[in-house]
Amino acid sequence: MTGTRTQMMISCSVLLLLCGISSASVVNYFTDNGFGNPVATLQHPCAEHYKGVTYIAYQGPHEDPYVCAYDHAAKTWAGPVKAGENTMGKSPDAVDPKDVDNHGRPALIVDGKGYIHLIFGGHGGKPALGINRLGTPGNGRQTHVVSKNPGDISAWELLDNVDPFGTYSQFVKMDDGDIYLFYRHGSHRSDWVYQKSTDDCRTFSPPVSVLKHKAQENDRNVHDAWYAWFDRGKGDTITASYVYHPCRVMGHTKERYNGYYMKMNCADDSWENAGGKSLTLPVTKEYADENTLVLNSGTERSNHGTCHVDPEGNPHLFFRMAKGQVRYSRWLGSAWQAPVVVTADSKNQDGDMIVESSQVVKMLLSSAGEVCWWNTSDGGLTWAKGACLISSPDAGYVPSALVRNGGPAGWIVVSEHKGAQNHLYRNLFLLGDGGPVGRAEEGASNLGDRLKNLEANPPAPKPDKAEKKKRNKSADSGDGDE
Repeated sequence: MTGTRTQMMISCSVLLLLCGISSASVVNYFTDNGFGNPVATLQHPCAEHYKGVTYIAYQGPHEDPYVCAYDHAAKTWAGPVKAGENTMGKSPDAVDPKDVDNHGRPALIVDGKGYIHLIFGGHGGKPALGINRLGTPGNGRQTHVVSKNPGDISAWELLDNVDPFGTYSQFVKMDDGDIYLFYRHGSHRSDWVYQKSTDDCRTFSPPVSVLKHKAQENDRNVHDAWYAWFDRGKGDTITASYVYHPCRVMGHTKERYNGYYMKMNCADDSWENAGGKSLTLPVTKEYADENTLVLNSGTERSNHGTCHVDPEGNPHLFFRMAKGQVRYSRWLGSAWQAPVVVTADSKNQDGDMIVESSQVVKMLLSSAGEVCWWNTSDGGLTWAKGACLISSPDAGYVPSALVRNGGPAGWIVVSEHKGAQNHLYRNLFLLGDGGPVGRAEEGASNLGDRLKNLEANPPAPKPDKAEKKKRNKSADSGDGDE
């Protein structure tokens, strides 16, 4: 009888394995060692679906870049694997969000030969790196690493071939294999630039300035600066949507205003506005107001969203306003559609969108403890809430941009933020139409003794108020993370 029972147990275990079901406990996150703000929409893409596998990069312990991979056919996870070192990371682990820079989050792209590339670690570059002729120095170092083998996240090597004075790194890959790296060339008061590679990121051309920073003529304390988002357009084009930041040298604030759009023609590296007017680079504030303005927000603050094009190549974009509203607009052929509020349900909305046609757009937004679709079928005039991919009564979610070449099995990556936490580690989720893509708890649990060590060895006390005030009066007090 005992032998029969044992055989039955073995048979059941084999059956479970054959069905792809593990008897181990399954959780809905793929790792628990995201740190600070592990992903965001501005550093993008952080994930790409390539030949049946979704590769995901995020900020882990000590702000270092980590990578996981999900094989959709086998339904198996690999990683996390540490892919490099971020010089801005601190030890022991910070517990105050203000002590985590976050600007060095990784962007990820897979080249034409299947090698995986990460750019990470920069917040403008330390002054010790040399003279930044296109901006002001900051912290960290923009760093490029590549997997040693195609499709393999287990080992990485450094490629010292991009400018170290970077932050907000963004990859754009074209059909012909060319890869563009866009970023801000320094801290606040810096140009936005791109470097181009025609050999799978083994070499890059020198930086080309797209958006120009400069001091205002009537107030040298205020510099014109930008926050920008670049992505693939129709055919051989790249779109750029951006907001204006009046950067104060003394008395710095997080103010951002307006919304702008233009596009690059990669065949000859020329730029034009939505109406087809040729533009001269680099674009200044006055020139942008005259030629590329989409939204004049007046005294109301705005922030970047994302931008995609419909099959005709017309841009659709959104900006995030001060009260958390997401406002959508599209190019009608001769003018911009008046911005429409998608939803005013809550503050801190962010996300990305899919443009299926000039009339049909799906926006995937995080807000109020959930990540849900918002849909329009009339060109953005009205919006209706659709399916939710994840929700929680006691947590919020910070999204990445959409997974490059993602789909129903994995649209987006989000990090979970719980207000009751006394540490800065986050669970990370890959969300598809079926909700979070689960993983065996053993593989998803990667913190080890870190939380116990934090309790046993807490960080040093914070500086007193006088010292903190003195520190915050420095010439460049940081961006305020997205």
